[in-house]
Amino acid sequence: MRFRIDNLGIDIEGEVKDANRQSISAVINGKDCRIDIISMSKDRVEFLLNGKYHTVKYTDTSSRELRMVVDKMDEVRINLVPNAKLASKDAGGGAGDRSKYLTSSVPGKVVSILAKKDMPVKKGDTVIIVESMKMQVKIKAHKDGVVKELKVKDGANISRNDIIAIIE
Repeated sequence: MRFRIDNLGIDIEGEVKDANRQSISAVINGKDCRIDIISMSKDRVEFLLNGKYHTVKYTDTSSRELRMVVDKMDEVRINLVPNAKLASKDAGGGAGDRSKYLTSSVPGKVVSILAKKDMPVKKGDTVIIVESMKMQVKIKAHKDGVVKELKVKDGANISRNDIIAIIE
């Protein structure tokens, strides 16, 4: 998946190959990487990336973008939707509208997909179930609508904020 760090003008291509509670094997910009998780909370992660210590503090986890402070530097904003531009605050829909994207609130493995393409859902309906840190987490529809596309498959490993479905 491609991520855009908007305020730095950098694109990053990343793919998780394998993940468990303590480590993640990934390919970042074509290079194999190992991420060892030291600690994780709802707003902070401490980890080793290829043996080098880093901290990430989440300052905003809205569906439009992810804002974080990495290694106590300036805040960075990451566009989570590949090749999409952020909608301005007063824009009404259009190409930058991200309200249709249902994203995962946790990293983990997809254990059950309850929704199907073209299926109507109500806000709060469970769309998929993810196993994360030995718990099953229900990812629920964020609005009323119709599931236009599912972006995950049973057994897939997903990251926090990955797009799992499009609901219009």
